[in-house]
Amino acid sequence: MFIQFSTQNHRSIKENAVISFAASKDKSLESYLLHPDEKKTLLPAIALYGANAAGKSNMLHALMTMKDMVIGEASKIAKGQKLPWEPFGDTRTPTSFETVFIYHGVRYAYGYSFDAKKIYTEYLYHWPNGREALIFSREGDKYEFRENVNEQITLSNRTPDNKLYLVSSNDWNLPQTENAYKWILEKLTFLMEQTPSASETVAQIVSGDEKKARILKELLLAYLGISDVTVKNISGKVPVITTTHRVIGEDGSVDHFQLLMDQESSGTQRFFARIGGWLQALKDGALLIVDEIEDSLHPLLTKRLIEMVQDSTINTNGAQLLFTTHDAMLLDLTFFRRDQIWFAEKDEKTCATELYSLATFSPRKGENIRKGYLQGRFGAIPFIGGDGLWQE
Repeated sequence: MFIQFSTQNHRSIKENAVISFAASKDKSLESYLLHPDEKKTLLPAIALYGANAAGKSNMLHALMTMKDMVIGEASKIAKGQKLPWEPFGDTRTPTSFETVFIYHGVRYAYGYSFDAKKIYTEYLYHWPNGREALIFSREGDKYEFRENVNEQITLSNRTPDNKLYLVSSNDWNLPQTENAYKWILEKLTFLMEQTPSASETVAQIVSGDEKKARILKELLLAYLGISDVTVKNISGKVPVITTTHRVIGEDGSVDHFQLLMDQESSGTQRFFARIGGWLQALKDGALLIVDEIEDSLHPLLTKRLIEMVQDSTINTNGAQLLFTTHDAMLLDLTFFRRDQIWFAEKDEKTCATELYSLATFSPRKGENIRKGYLQGRFGAIPFIGGDGLWQE
């Protein structure tokens, strides 16, 4: 499970910014909470609000860059090639990422700092039996290990300046770092601007009847009118997706007609593209990361997707959700706890992004936080001119 992520000097994020899934002492909606162990209580979902260009998507991009440097194209660059470094403005200091998570019942903290040319620092800790223990640390070309020292020293000497040791150790199948690598590989799921043809939904429909049946069930629950989906030209670059709709005549007769997926509404296409990955993440207990969750979706469909993560009878494996949104209708303390609502605001003078939680404002029980947000009480709204604020 995901505990927190922090970054510094990435895009619009200048100073250290942290987003945390650790639950506060808020007693509301406690049935939502996840309990990975007796001491830790985590949130199932966090909504990140902010004006356009406030930098909320940059927090997600930082997570995506971290994953890319561990298992993506950026992990495969040759010695001397540039790393995907995107600092704040003309800042020349290194960018840093750190993630804290629980995997197989053990807490881990993994982080590193880098610029375009090299990795400056890197470390991995774990807490077996609740006590902190170093797995490895790196500062420049100096490494420290606790286990399998000779082999790891040999491997560290073969690790280029622009390559993460976590990647090198996975290449050599070292057991000491395996869990951290697997968590990043298996548990970070990004649903960002997916098209229906390239989505996990297509893969699941093709893979078997059980997964397809679950997808069709969600499509029916969403009242999209789709009773069946077929996928052809699977081996081609762009599979052909056809939906079947059922029509009931005035005399009770049943008829059907078909549409190509690109003939469906943009909202139907968006929901279809997401639902397969959504269901897989629920099954895997993964962290879903979604930018602008409401994009092209009816508010009730957006709410349905979130409810699937917050409902413990559906989310039985501890999946979590981190998303950005502009949908003020979700600002409801009967739907979210205070610590689940976060804001991104850009400083007027420095243009740097700051993150903070609604819990820091201690709104009263039953307060209309939607009205408060639109009136500017919590910040993170656009300045339009005049008073620029929403009035009831």
